[in-house]
Amino acid sequence: MASSKHSARSLRLRLLVLLLIPLLSLAVLWAFAAYLTTGDALGKYEASTTYEKVAVPGTTLATALEQERVSAAVLMSTAGGGDRDGVTNTRASTDAAQAAFRRSALSGEARRTMSETTRQRLNRLLTQLDGLAGVRAKVDAGGVDAVGVINDYDAVVDALLHLFGGMVLINDPDVYRQGTALISVSTAHEFMMRENALVSAALATRAKRFTGPEYMLFTRNAANGRYLFDSALAEVKPSLRGPLQQLAGSSEFGTLRSLEDAIVAAGPTASLAPRAKDWHAAITPLMTTWSQTADRTGSVLTAESKPIGDRIMFMLYAAAGFGLLAVVCSIVVSVLFGRSLTRELTGLQRAALDLAERLPQVVRRLRAGEKVDVEAEVPPVEAGRSREVTRVADALTTLQRTAVQAAIGEARLRQGINQVFLNLAWRSQSLLHRQLSMLDTMERQASDPDALEGLFALDHLTTRMRRHAEGLVILSGAAPARGWHHPVAVRDILAAAIAEVEDYTRVLVEAAAPAALDGSVVADVTHLLAELIENATAFSPPPTQVHVRGELAVKGYAVEIEDRGIGMNEAELADANQRLAYPPEFDLADSDRLGLFIVGRLAARHGIDVRLTASPYGGTRAVVLVPLDFIAGDDGSGYEQAWQDEPSADTGRPATPPWRPPGRAMPPLPAGAGTIGLAASDGTDPDAPELPRRVRQASLAPQLRDDTRVPGPASGPEDVGREETGPADTGPTTRPPEETRSLMTALQQGWQRGREEEDPDE
Repeated sequence: MASSKHSARSLRLRLLVLLLIPLLSLAVLWAFAAYLTTGDALGKYEASTTYEKVAVPGTTLATALEQERVSAAVLMSTAGGGDRDGVTNTRASTDAAQAAFRRSALSGEARRTMSETTRQRLNRLLTQLDGLAGVRAKVDAGGVDAVGVINDYDAVVDALLHLFGGMVLINDPDVYRQGTALISVSTAHEFMMRENALVSAALATRAKRFTGPEYMLFTRNAANGRYLFDSALAEVKPSLRGPLQQLAGSSEFGTLRSLEDAIVAAGPTASLAPRAKDWHAAITPLMTTWSQTADRTGSVLTAESKPIGDRIMFMLYAAAGFGLLAVVCSIVVSVLFGRSLTRELTGLQRAALDLAERLPQVVRRLRAGEKVDVEAEVPPVEAGRSREVTRVADALTTLQRTAVQAAIGEARLRQGINQVFLNLAWRSQSLLHRQLSMLDTMERQASDPDALEGLFALDHLTTRMRRHAEGLVILSGAAPARGWHHPVAVRDILAAAIAEVEDYTRVLVEAAAPAALDGSVVADVTHLLAELIENATAFSPPPTQVHVRGELAVKGYAVEIEDRGIGMNEAELADANQRLAYPPEFDLADSDRLGLFIVGRLAARHGIDVRLTASPYGGTRAVVLVPLDFIAGDDGSGYEQAWQDEPSADTGRPATPPWRPPGRAMPPLPAGAGTIGLAASDGTDPDAPELPRRVRQASLAPQLRDDTRVPGPASGPEDVGREETGPADTGPTTRPPEETRSLMTALQQGWQRGREEEDPDE
C-alpha cells in the first residue's frame, strides 16, 4: 500500500496533462502559422532593405563601370595615345561609386536582411571589385588589347548583374517572374553598352574597323541583347509591357537595331566610319531612355507588389495576434475548468477520507455494543455541480452507507458467534466438571493399579480439556468463571499450570521465590502459564526439559519459561511480541494463532507483560511479569481459600502460537522420574494391604482446596453454583478432581518405575 501511495500521481497533474496536450498542439499550430507568415513578412522587409542598401548603389556602380570600360577600351585601341584624363576621371567616379556601394551593402542592417544566396553573390562581386586594380594596372602598362580590357570589365559587371538577379526572391510566383523579366531588360541594356564599348574602341583606331575577335564579340553581344529584351517583352504583364514597347518603338531603338544588322552583315573588314555618326546619335539618347524605362517599370512592379506585402503583414497580424489571443483564451478557460473540476474532485476526496476516518470508529463502537444511526453517521455527500461528479458523490454516499451497514452486520454476526462460543463453552465446562466428579468417584473406588493409572490419565486429559474450553470463553470476549477471593501462593499456581500440560513430566521448576498473587488473577495467570509451558514442551526435543523459574523483581513477579527447541528468528520474535503487547481483534481465519491470542488477551486484561526472547540454548525464553499490584504476600499458605469452579470455554484445541513448528507426539515418561515406586503384580494377594486411597485436597495448598459443593449440569453461566448431592463417600471430605493432580503425578511415576524395574525379571 505504501508503494502505491508513493507511485500514485496527483489529480492536478493528470488534469494539467489532460489540458496541456491540446494547448500545446494549439500553440504549435499557432507557432507554425506565425512562423510562415513571419517568414513572408521578414522576406518582404528583407527585400525592401536589400533593394535600398544594395540595388540602388549597385546601379550607380554599374553605370560608372560601363563608362570606365569604354574609356579604357578606347585608350587601348589608340596604343596609349588616347584621352588619359578621361580614363582618370571615370576611374574616380568608379571609385566613389564603389566606396558608396561597399558602405551600404556591408552595413549591419543590410547584412542582417540579406539572404544566404545574396550574401554569397555579394562576396563574389567584392572579389571582382578587389581585382579591379589589377585590370587598371594592365591598362596603364598597355599590355592588353581592347577585347581583353572589355572582358575584364565585363566580368565585374556580370558579378553585379548576378547579384541583382539573386535579389528577386519573394514568395509570389507572379512577382518573381516579372522581376526576373525586368532583370533581363537591364541585362540587355548591359549588352548594348558592351557593343558601344567595342564600336568606340574600333572607331578610335586608324582603320576604323573591328578586328576578328572584336567582331565576334560584337555579334554575340548583339544577339544576346536582342534575345533577352524580346524574351522579357513577351514575359511581362501588360502594365509593364507598355513602357517597354514604347522603348522598342522609339526611333533610337530602331536605329540601333538597323546599325547592328548592317555591322554584322558587313563583316569584320568593313569600315565603321560611315556609320559612326549614326551610331553615336542613336546610342547616346537610347542609354538615357533605356535607364528611365527600367526605372519606371521597376516602380510599377513595386507599386503592384505593395498589396502583396500588405496581405503578408495582415496574415502576420492575424496569425500572430489572433492566434496568440486564441491560445491565451484557451489557457484561461482550461485553467478555470481545471480548477473547477479539481475543486469538485477534491470535495469527493475529502468525503472519502472522512469515511476512512469515521468507518473504523463506527466499527469500534459497534463492537463495543453501541447502537449506530446510519443516517446520522453517513450524511449525503455534496460535492460539485457537474452531472458526473454528482453521480460519483451519490455513489460514494451509497458506498458509505453500505459499508456502515456491512459493519453493523459484521458486528452482529461477530456478537452472535461469540455468544454461540460462550454458550458452548459453558455447556462444555459443565459436562467436564461432571466428568471430573465421576472420575474422582471411580478413582476412589478403583482397586486395580492399571485401571487406576488409566483413570488418572483420563483425569489429567479432562483437566486439559477444561483449560481449552476456558480458552473458548476468552475468545468469546468473556472472563473465565473460576476465581479466588484470597491470595494463592505462586508455587501452587505453577503446580496447577504444569498439571494442565500434557508432557508435564518434562517440566522442571528450578526455583520459585515465595510470593502470593491476588485471587482475582489466579485463574488467568494459571491459564496463561499453562499455554506457554505447553507450547515449550510441544516444540522442544523429547529428551530435553523445560525450565521454569520464578522470582521477585522490581516491577513485579517474574516467571521465566525456557525450552531447548528450535527457537525463532528475529522477525518471528518481533511479530510475536507485537501481538502479545497489542492483541489484535480475533479473526476466525487466523485459527493457527489461538494460543498466542489467548496469552495476549489474558495479559492485556491484567496489564501483565509477556515477552519472548531467544534462549542461549537455541530455544525460546518466555518472561511473564505480573505487576506489583497483584502480589499479596510471601506465600499463600495462611489464607483460607474461597474458590468455586464454574464453566469456562476454549477453542477446543491446544495452544499453537504461530512462532512454533507443528506439534508432535509426546514421548513416553522417562524411567526413574517418579518419587513413588509401586511394583505391579500379576494377581491379587489377599494378604497384601489394600491400595492407597486418595484423600481429596490433601496434596493441594489450602488456598486451592474446594468445598463440598459440586456444580450440576448446566447450559450456561446461570447454572454454575447449583448444589448437587454426589455419591456416598465414606472417606475423607470430598474434593474436586483437580486437587488430585500432585498425587496422580506421583502415583503415575511410581507405577511406571515399578513396571520398568520388574520387566527384566520376566
